Amino acid sequence: MRTGWRFLAAPLAVWLVLSCAGAGVLIWVERTTKNAVIQRYDWRAGLAADFVDAMVTDLLTRQGTQARAFLSDETVDPGDFTRSVGGFGYPAAVLLDADGRLLQVIPENPALLGQKIYERYPHLRTAVVEGQPAVSPVVASAAEKRPVVGFAVPFDTRYGRRVFSGAVSVSHGPLTSYLATAVPLDRVKVHLVDTAGAIVAANHPHPDTVTLLTDEEPELTRALTGAGAGVYRDDGESWRYTSRDIPGTPWRLSVTVPEEVLFASTAGSRAAGRAALVTASIVGLLVVAAVARARRNRRELRSSEQRFRKLFDNSRIGMAMADLEGRFFRVNPALCTMLGTAEEELVGKLFTEITHPDDLPACLQSIQDCLSGRIDGFDMEKRYLHTDGHAIEVVITAGLLRSRTGRPQYFATQIIDVTERRMLERGRRHDAAELTRHAERLERANEQMADFMAMLTHDVRQPLTTIVSAGELLIDDWTGMPDDTRLHYVRRMTTAGHRADQLVTEILTLARLDAGALTARPARLDVTHAVREAVASLGAEPRTITVTGPDHVKAFADPVHLHLLLGNLLANAVKYGAPPVQVTVIPDRDRVLIRIADHGEGVPAAFIPHLFERFTRAETGVATTKPGTGLGLYLVARLANASGATITYQPNEPHGAVFVLSLPCPADPAQVASSAPAPPVPVA
Repeated sequence: MRTGWRFLAAPLAVWLVLSCAGAGVLIWVERTTKNAVIQRYDWRAGLAADFVDAMVTDLLTRQGTQARAFLSDETVDPGDFTRSVGGFGYPAAVLLDADGRLLQVIPENPALLGQKIYERYPHLRTAVVEGQPAVSPVVASAAEKRPVVGFAVPFDTRYGRRVFSGAVSVSHGPLTSYLATAVPLDRVKVHLVDTAGAIVAANHPHPDTVTLLTDEEPELTRALTGAGAGVYRDDGESWRYTSRDIPGTPWRLSVTVPEEVLFASTAGSRAAGRAALVTASIVGLLVVAAVARARRNRRELRSSEQRFRKLFDNSRIGMAMADLEGRFFRVNPALCTMLGTAEEELVGKLFTEITHPDDLPACLQSIQDCLSGRIDGFDMEKRYLHTDGHAIEVVITAGLLRSRTGRPQYFATQIIDVTERRMLERGRRHDAAELTRHAERLERANEQMADFMAMLTHDVRQPLTTIVSAGELLIDDWTGMPDDTRLHYVRRMTTAGHRADQLVTEILTLARLDAGALTARPARLDVTHAVREAVASLGAEPRTITVTGPDHVKAFADPVHLHLLLGNLLANAVKYGAPPVQVTVIPDRDRVLIRIADHGEGVPAAFIPHLFERFTRAETGVATTKPGTGLGLYLVARLANASGATITYQPNEPHGAVFVLSLPCPADPAQVASSAPAPPVPVA
């Protein structure tokens, strides 16, 4: 007995140390994995909050730009107000003057016009009194008293400060659509609430009434009152929550999910790790027992056979023995698990039945070389077939065992599954190729940025230099300068200012297009009417523009985008062409064509392939005598594409340029009006 313990003591101590170390490592790995999952969860919640912040900031910016462009007249046309509101998809909106009186409202409610409603809404009061953009908590809309959240933007006009405020529904607005997919976890609950606890948006349906978070989630509300992140219990489950304030708004985003769901992805690895630790401990004990037994009975053949059996059966790599015909007569559990089959089904089967057909010739050749005596064994990579049909990539080491007389007896093979390793290697190669593609795209972006900086350096500085130089001349010699000379310099400054404003508009539109922030909202509209409005908006021009086309021709287009498209094309024809400029509206089956023709010198033939590229200008012809950025037609092409339209160019006969804008129109023939041409409308 004492002799047995002497053989067991050292292996048992080693096993105990290794088991304790393995348990410690397993605990550390589980804790680290859990912390990593929590960090990813917090990161996803932070991304959702950042997106809401960016969405609000972008919406306020675009809303201010739209208001200054279309709502700055002394009397705001209801149609302009309706189009401005429709461009954002707001179900409700108001326009206030500097005293907070209601100028326009959607939905229409004439009884409210002229009333000072800003005192009822904190965000309108902030915009009117302090002149700062503001976002509201959940409030009742002015016209229909439905729960909404408002976005108020003040802007200055020649007639004083105004405030344009749009509102979105709390039950099915854009925030609700985004939150539905913001955090892709099962049973996750995402809430955006205001300071009073009312739900602004959520990732699940909720009534079209003011709903408090404490009514839906009382336990979450109590937890948020104590800390911004943590764990709480609800209906016997542990829920992990985190929250973020949305800067510049009275809102707070909270995300909560059952810990069982959050850590579900790690449950398998935890179970596998514990099973591996238990297995390793058991194997270690077996090894301890085997070592002790081997020390006592190292000369006994039976003990040696038992050790071999244990190592064979408990090996984590596949092992097999096959006769000279390639028929398995012994396999270990690891190989059975690898191939997804039972031991009794694999024993007696030929290796050719589970080898991929494409790898069979090379394997048979290596076996033949062993049997002929040229080699004693071989290593090779090959593919086995799993019982479900998919291929398993393996590395095998096979050796031919011989009797004492040198006669071949059987093959012993070790099989290592390298499928995952090969997938990782292919993944790394794919990632390297993807990185190369990203580098190429970045290089193209750098080239575009260089063109952009060159344009800013020349075209933006030129009108600013004109304004500064003319202003300095006026300051230095105002009193001694004749009235007509002063008027001349003021006109130069005004012209340069308009040019700078046009450049800024083009640059901002380009930036919004590149960022994907410019969204088309097609609507059914009267094309001929839209064309005439665009012509009229050009103001006084030295050339004549005529519009010819039937009345009430309907097509689908974003009204704002169409106005920008037509403005750019008409300004281009006036700037680079020659009168008369003829605009023709032509119904054409399922499309409506807008043909803009001038009688100038046209586009040089060599430049036509680059006509719609950014920062490109013709190097010959009239373009060399006119200032420009090379962005106008590029923006036209991008806006047309975003609105479902197409733009093409063709030479005018006998000379000049023709641009054709094609818009989709309703499929119902009854909606297409008579094709009788309307009288031309000259625009001086």
